[in-house]
Amino acid sequence: MDATKKQVQDQYRRSGDGYRKSVIHAQGPDLEWIAAEIGMSSPPLLALDIATGAGHTAFVLSRVCQRVVGLDLTPRMLEIAAEEASRRGLDHVTWMEGDAENLPLPDRLFDWATSRIASHHFPHPEKAFAEARRVLVPGGRLILVDNTFPDDSATDQILNEVETLRDPSHQRVFPLADWTRLLEAAGFSSVTHVRSWETPVQWQEWMDRAQTPASSQKQAWKLLQTAPASVQQNLGFDPTAEDPTLILRKGMWICQK
Repeated sequence: MDATKKQVQDQYRRSGDGYRKSVIHAQGPDLEWIAAEIGMSSPPLLALDIATGAGHTAFVLSRVCQRVVGLDLTPRMLEIAAEEASRRGLDHVTWMEGDAENLPLPDRLFDWATSRIASHHFPHPEKAFAEARRVLVPGGRLILVDNTFPDDSATDQILNEVETLRDPSHQRVFPLADWTRLLEAAGFSSVTHVRSWETPVQWQEWMDRAQTPASSQKQAWKLLQTAPASVQQNLGFDPTAEDPTLILRKGMWICQK
């Protein structure tokens, strides 16, 4: 395993418990949008949740799919997800360790795949999307949800620097158009951006969840405090607030094989 992916495992071994009840991950309208989208088709036989984390998306999939596989790179996250699945009495979800960029799964197996708020940790997201396409049956679909931002170079630089200071396993958040291009490059027959929305987070909770060291928090704060007003506006950041709100933008795509 390369150093970048080892860093992901190390980060989430330390901070994984913070994602059990994280409002951003355990809740959100997109979970119901995913369930509704899949529920419109006949009950799928098998769904795959890629980079499942604490399992929140897999739990939603279990409501509308006959069987679900939740896959993650980090064993500790899988332990957390399995504990919660047991508590909920879910016996049709299987947990599996694996790399999103090299799925240990055969071709043409899954009716649906999902990846939610995870792809910005992938060193090569285009490889992960191609792998998701590979394991889908003909006509199968991938739902991607991830962070995004206005197509502005200053916002791009500062947001990604802040994200990396907060969580060193972060790789890259892209603007909407770039996420779409990466998905199209994976070979899907259609890629449709279906939704955009905003999720507010409180600065200190956001930092605490990732167990960000105080020195890194200070650096990240300074970056935002001295950022151009246009960047602060894009991110909803008020530099005069003691514990400011940060606005994280998200997008949702549906891709058909």
